Amino acid sequence: MPSDVDSFLTTHRDQLIGQYLDFLRVPGVAVTGGPDIRRMAELAAAKCAEAGLEVAVHETPGHPVVYAHGGPPDAPFTLLTYGHYDVFPVDDQPGWRSDPFEPLVRGDRVYARGAGDNKGQFLAYLNAVQWWQRAAGGLPVRVKVLLEGEEEYGSRHLPWFVERHRAELAADLCVYSDGPMLPGDRPALLFGARGGVALEFHAAGAAVPLHSGNFGGVVANPILALARLFAAMVAPNGDLRVPGLERGVPRLTAAERAALDGLEFDPDEFRARVGTEALPARFGESYYERLLCRPSLTVSGIVGGHTGAGVKSLIPTSATAKADVRLVGQQDPDEVVAAIARFAAAEHPEVTVRKLFGQPPSRTPIDHPYADLVERAVAECVGERPRRVPSLAGTTPDHVFTRQLGVPAVMVPLAPADQNHHGPNEYMRVSYLLRGVRIVARLIELLATAGRDTSPATERGAGVPG
Repeated sequence: MPSDVDSFLTTHRDQLIGQYLDFLRVPGVAVTGGPDIRRMAELAAAKCAEAGLEVAVHETPGHPVVYAHGGPPDAPFTLLTYGHYDVFPVDDQPGWRSDPFEPLVRGDRVYARGAGDNKGQFLAYLNAVQWWQRAAGGLPVRVKVLLEGEEEYGSRHLPWFVERHRAELAADLCVYSDGPMLPGDRPALLFGARGGVALEFHAAGAAVPLHSGNFGGVVANPILALARLFAAMVAPNGDLRVPGLERGVPRLTAAERAALDGLEFDPDEFRARVGTEALPARFGESYYERLLCRPSLTVSGIVGGHTGAGVKSLIPTSATAKADVRLVGQQDPDEVVAAIARFAAAEHPEVTVRKLFGQPPSRTPIDHPYADLVERAVAECVGERPRRVPSLAGTTPDHVFTRQLGVPAVMVPLAPADQNHHGPNEYMRVSYLLRGVRIVARLIELLATAGRDTSPATERGAGVPG
C-alpha cells in the first residue's frame, strides 16, 4: 500500500467525511430530476476538480454527465472509473428511522439514501485520486472518471454520451464500485452485470365496471388475465417459459463454474435476513447460479379493481402491472420484449406489453489477466483474498464499457452486504469508505508498476461479454 495514504486519511478524515455527508444531503433522485440533480452534478464536478482532475459537466437529453481526467497523457496505463450521483426514490418506503436526506451517523455507520449506492463508493475513488495528485506528487497512470445522474432510471442517455466521446474514454481497464459485498462482508470482484428490461403489462376488459353477480364467469376479468399470463410465463422454480427467451443464455465456462462452486450459501442466514426460504434451496438448485447467471422475471406491482374498505362486487375494466426481466449472456432487451409480446398475444390477446427501458447484460472473462492486479490490491488492503464472482445480480451500465468501448470491467463492491440500498435505512460504514480509498490508491500503484499489454484491449477479447 502506498506509504503515506494512511496519514492522509488520518489528517483529512473529518474533511472527507464532512464532504461525504454534504453529498448525502442533496436528494438528486433520478426519476424526478429538478434542481437537485443539477446541484449534485456540480458537487461531483467540484470534487473532481479538488482531486486535481480536469473536469467538465456535459449536457445530455437527460441529466448531466460529469467527465474528468488527469495523469500523464503518455502514462503506461489508462484506468477508467465510473459512478452515479443520482439516488433511488424514497417515496412509499415506510420504516425510515431518520430523514433519508439528513445523514445520521451512529458509530461507524452513516444512514442516508445514497450512502452506499453510490455516493460513498465513487467518492472513495476520487479521494484516492486526490491523495495521488495532492499528496503523492501526481498520478502515475492516466485516470478517467465518468459520473452520471440516471443510473437509477436505466442509464438512458449514458450510451448516447459514450458513443459521442469514444476517443476520450479509451482505456485499458475499467474498475468501479457498486453493489454490496458478499454475505459476512466478504470482499469480491464482480466481472459483469445482468442486464434488465422494464415492462408494463395492461389488460383490458369491459368498457364499464360490471356487477359480478350478473356477469361473473361470462366476462373476462383483467386482473385474472394478468395473473394467468404471469403464471404461464414463470415456472414455480423461477424458470422462464416464454419461447425465445433462451436465446443468448450462455453456458458457464469452467472458470465461472469453479468460481460459483466456491461461493458458500447459508440457507439459515438467508432465511433469518430475508424472512423466507430461497427458491433454489427449495428446488435443490444452485443459489448463485440462478441469481447471477440465469434470467428472471419479477412482477413489482399490479393495479386494478377495488382494494379499499368494504366490498364492491364489480369486475374491473382494466388492470396494469409493472415488471422487470433480468438478462444474462447475449440476451437482447428488444428481442426479449418481442418474445414476451408474442407470448402474451397468443395466450391472452387482451394483454398488451410495453417496454419502459432496457439495458443489455455484460461480462468480462473471470480469468482476465488484469483481474490479478485488482485482486492483489483488494487482498492487501482488506487482509482477505476477494472471491471472483461472474456477475453482479443487479444491473449497471457495464455494457457501455465492455460492449461499446471494448474495455474489460471489474467491479469491487465497497458497501456492506446488508447496506439495504433501495430500501429504508440504507447505510454505509465509514471504515469501508476509507478502506476503499486505500484499495484504489494501491491499485493505481500496481497498474503503474505493471504497465500495460501492448496489444489493444479489443484484440485481447477483454470486453466481450460471455
